[in-house]
Amino acid sequence: MNAREPFSVAIVGAGLTGLTAAWRLQNAGLRVKLFEKSQAVGGRTMSIRQHGFVFDTGAITMLPTYAKTVALIDELGIASHLHRMQPVIGIPRGGRMHRLDLSRPVRSLLGTRLISFGAKLRLLKLLRPMIRTWNLSNYQSLSSLADWDAESIADYVRRELGDEINQYIAGPIIRGNTLNSTECAPVGELFWMLRQYAAPFVSGFDQGINFLAETLGKRLPVHHGMQVDAVSRQGERVVVGGRGPQAVFSETFDACIIALPPPELLELAPNLSDRQRHFLQTAKPLRSVSVHLGLRRAPATTETFVLPPESEQPDLTTIIMDHLKAPGRAPSGKGVVSIFFRDTWSAANFDRPDREIVDEALRMTGSFIGDLTADVESFVVQRWPYAIIKSELGLYGRIRDYEADIDQADRIQLGGDFLSMGMEAAVSSGELLAQRIQRLGLGAGGTGN
Repeated sequence: MNAREPFSVAIVGAGLTGLTAAWRLQNAGLRVKLFEKSQAVGGRTMSIRQHGFVFDTGAITMLPTYAKTVALIDELGIASHLHRMQPVIGIPRGGRMHRLDLSRPVRSLLGTRLISFGAKLRLLKLLRPMIRTWNLSNYQSLSSLADWDAESIADYVRRELGDEINQYIAGPIIRGNTLNSTECAPVGELFWMLRQYAAPFVSGFDQGINFLAETLGKRLPVHHGMQVDAVSRQGERVVVGGRGPQAVFSETFDACIIALPPPELLELAPNLSDRQRHFLQTAKPLRSVSVHLGLRRAPATTETFVLPPESEQPDLTTIIMDHLKAPGRAPSGKGVVSIFFRDTWSAANFDRPDREIVDEALRMTGSFIGDLTADVESFVVQRWPYAIIKSELGLYGRIRDYEADIDQADRIQLGGDFLSMGMEAAVSSGELLAQRIQRLGLGAGGTGN
């Protein structure tokens, strides 16, 4: 290779991980090409704009601990589109909605009648494990919490804090954020989730959650309709082959990043170790079905998020007043409501017709935010065969084993948000992959800053 030629990198997948890696590598002087099978970028940070409404049908919002994501937004010059809100969570119990204001969490929790005084006192027992896990709960990887994945949240909370806390605090937090159950998820996930809500606000884009990915996509060489079927090594080069809009293709690069969910990684990634293959094979995709409603008038409720406990509604996990996320999410006076179901319900109802799912969502939400049937102007039903990895006991240990076998000098690097959770995990993974590839480029004599 001519030393003055840019080090070339193929990136398979134009989700937020692939886009972030491509952005960093392009700015470092490397030549990148992104292969994306769909006609859009962003993966599961998807926004649909329809009849004046903006529906976030994948990722829900941005948490206050998204430091790298916010830094990237600032770098791209789009921070003016990002808006903070002080969320109010509504948790129903016995026919009454109890409000928890996250801008004043301690005062709100002490004053609520959602749980008894004795339960509030028992919450103090969370301080010790939270202190122990505070710096472990990062977006790079959940492997740091491997010592906390041998017991479920439900078992831990019932034993240490009581069933009331499991039903009305831990349950809604986990169901509302991961669509999962405290019976399945390791207790480390509860500590991780509490850590991420460490500031009294969340953020949203006025253009939709996918605005970051769309901005990156416009500044990068993304090739759509490109189904990659094989990635292989050829000496010190990497061959990427597949099917494009016009014909089959086979191209050679100096390195490759595969930024795909675990089921697709398992099919495409060459030379996985036994432990890496075991992790990808046992990573269970959590299916998701969600309903997004454009309403001719905004609901009267002022809660930003309504999180029904399992005892109140076993199949419904989250109701979001999306028009409160940021200005411009709905025409003046109108509203946007997103409704998410538990993973088991989603799996059982995945193939039902859209209209039936919308009717079911309206029936389930009626007792919490009122009957919205007459106000529906527009709707979207989103189905994700893979939304996130379903958390279960032993998962963090398997992630630790997977990471232990990563060869950071390999010309084929794998990444995504599957080692942690959320948009910040995707951005963090993209930046880490870019650092590894850039070191390879410099070591091979390619150009780079």
